[in-house]
Amino acid sequence: MAISPEYIALLRIGIESSPEWKEAWERINDYLDALRTPDTIDRELILLSSFERAIIRKRRQPFTPATELAFEEAQKTLDFALRHLIDEEVSDDRRSVEQRVRLYLTENVGGNFLGGTDEMSEEVRQALREVRLQAAPNLQVASITARPLEFSPPGKRLISLAEKLSPLGANRIAAWVCWLAILALVVISSLYRF
Repeated sequence: MAISPEYIALLRIGIESSPEWKEAWERINDYLDALRTPDTIDRELILLSSFERAIIRKRRQPFTPATELAFEEAQKTLDFALRHLIDEEVSDDRRSVEQRVRLYLTENVGGNFLGGTDEMSEEVRQALREVRLQAAPNLQVASITARPLEFSPPGKRLISLAEKLSPLGANRIAAWVCWLAILALVVISSLYRF
């Protein structure tokens, strides 16, 4: 399918003229780069169709950010491209999430996850259809009971020593004498190396 260069040029001029749409264009391109989408006609079609629909929606929803609309439309396009990898039994409310799983599972197929899925063997496609997201098991609420803080025997002796020495801290003269004694010990130990 050929895309008219004039149409692309007009769309790009419109996007470049609006800071909001320019940011949306850059963000969608970053998203497609993160998915390793090569610069092919498929990528151009994703961008063009997504932005066409996003622009139409923006006219109806003027207060919705352009980036949000563009992301939603780009994801719909990607989901549509991978619809053949989803089993028909998957409910409509789960299809989008399941399609995104297939998107990540097929992102490295031939360098192009959109065109490459047609080249897969039927067994691989069937396996992808059968892949289902499993709900996480219900986590049990941890029962945390408060226990009193207990110290080891050396910790208990240190606490009792601190309690005995605590009245000395209230006396300034005793505190100065203790600090000077500690300082003297440090100086003497640094002078006499064993």
